[in-house]
Amino acid sequence: MKLSRVLVFLLLSFTSCLLHAEDIKKIVLHINDGFKLGHLENSVNNLFKEIGTDIDVKVVVNGKAVTRLLRTNNESAKIVKSVLDHGVIIGLCHNAVNNNRVKKEMLIEGLNVLEQDGNVTILKYQSQGFYYIKL
Repeated sequence: MKLSRVLVFLLLSFTSCLLHAEDIKKIVLHINDGFKLGHLENSVNNLFKEIGTDIDVKVVVNGKAVTRLLRTNNESAKIVKSVLDHGVIIGLCHNAVNNNRVKKEMLIEGLNVLEQDGNVTILKYQSQGFYYIKL
């Protein structure tokens, strides 16, 4: 198992060396740990700074992370606003929303509940040429 992870890491590292920032136009960020929201904000800021403003960035949130995206969470609301201000679309897995008993009206303004499972959405984005980054 560890050997396969190392091989995947090396393959991805090698592939990433072949890519040029100007070739990257579509990125999907995946977050399922609500405590990484600060990391999400930093990642979005860095992507736009390093690659440019003409990129299409989508965020897919699933798992327990959806519970950190409630209107009552002021810290998360600031982070979400910062990310949305870049024109990034943030989609929440409808299964995670339902399984965590979160109602749409409880969510921070600007968030979208996905029509499909978060993982299915990520797969669709990848089939459309989006680069995947797990946060």
